[in-house]
Amino acid sequence: MDKFVMEGSSRDASASGSRASRRLRSEGKIPVNVYGGGKPNASIVVDAKAFYKALEEHHRYFEIQFDGQSETGIVKEVQYDLYGDSAIHADLARVDDAKEITATVRILTAGMAKGVTSGGILDMAYHHIPVKGKIGNLKESITINIEALGTNQSIRARDLDLPEGVEVLLPPGTPVVICHGRRGG
Repeated sequence: MDKFVMEGSSRDASASGSRASRRLRSEGKIPVNVYGGGKPNASIVVDAKAFYKALEEHHRYFEIQFDGQSETGIVKEVQYDLYGDSAIHADLARVDDAKEITATVRILTAGMAKGVTSGGILDMAYHHIPVKGKIGNLKESITINIEALGTNQSIRARDLDLPEGVEVLLPPGTPVVICHGRRGG
């Protein structure tokens, strides 16, 4: 996964709570908690626009630099406002580059399946799959070329082309993309 680097600042304990968080958001900032890794939790404030941009580009691996320190983590949760328009809070779990982690990776398709051009229907059984590997080996997404996929054929977990050191946490025979044939002739 590509690391998204952004600037932030530490948030003192007196600036916690809903009133303080509301004030931060009105100033164009988002509170972020970083936890895990055998270290104490860190409360950080980041620029909302930079954070939204990173989320829109599907970044989940962050390095936040603040007060001469740096925290690296993977997004575990983002809380949105009532309308789902704006992020109001985020949690990042610390990640050690040398250890394997479990994460989900987006599945994308490339090309037009032969089965679809002959009247079949493409079914994405999984839009995200669970994988295990070192954070440096993981990708934001996996693209599957489906041009050779005929009707009543599937691409299974064992058929996926994964980066070295990354394994799928699904049974090998699990269909990921399926091309169903037409019904009724």
